[in-house]
Amino acid sequence: MKSIFALVCASLLLAAPVASAQNAAGIPAINSQAPFLAAALSEFFSDTRAFTAGVEMTLPAPGGGDGMKLPFGVAMADGKMRWELNLANVKSVELPPEAVASIREMGLDRMFFIFLPGKPLTLVLPGMKSYVEMPMPKPEGIQQQAAEKIGRLEKKELGRETVAGQPAVKYAVQIPGDDGTAIVWQATNLQNLPVKIVITKDKQTYQLQLSNIKLGQPAAAYFALPVGFVKQADLNAVIQAAAMKAFSSGVGGLK
Repeated sequence: MKSIFALVCASLLLAAPVASAQNAAGIPAINSQAPFLAAALSEFFSDTRAFTAGVEMTLPAPGGGDGMKLPFGVAMADGKMRWELNLANVKSVELPPEAVASIREMGLDRMFFIFLPGKPLTLVLPGMKSYVEMPMPKPEGIQQQAAEKIGRLEKKELGRETVAGQPAVKYAVQIPGDDGTAIVWQATNLQNLPVKIVITKDKQTYQLQLSNIKLGQPAAAYFALPVGFVKQADLNAVIQAAAMKAFSSGVGGLK
């Protein structure tokens, strides 16, 4: 379960719709890094932890320079996960304010993902009162590689530091024979929950940092669909409906 859970985390965080604003040339590299990223993230997210928090993820820029800063909310419990994203909070040269404004007019600027074990991934778009079920791909080979790497993870304590106001033990996480590395800070007063992780693989660096952490079971509503939301066939159907809605509003404004 742990390897699948971690792989879902890696897939969602690195392949969310907003990430498509990144240069598509970077996608193959991300795919090739998925097994290691999943293994490293298994130190960050666990199917046995229950909490809510804010997370800021930094993705590397395809051509160098400043990476994308992706702040989102997360809730996790008993293998259930929810990510909530507002594009207005994303910082990236690939997503300028005018692009965000256009997306907001279409009602697509806010979204959240719900993952429940054994069920399709659900993308919910509050601005359209719609949701889409997105069957997870079947990357059996990647899952097997991730599981194998998780089984070989080695941790070495590097010292103690304070991260985001939390006392933490700093660890180096490596897999023998793999050139990837990860540094993990586990908060001693938060049941050793990792509050920060920096992953380096193939000269690319990914960072996640938690804030506003609340341990304990999230409310059941975090993992439930809002009442009255309509299921759409796929994401293209939602986008087309949003475009028509924006166009109709624009035409109405001219009258």
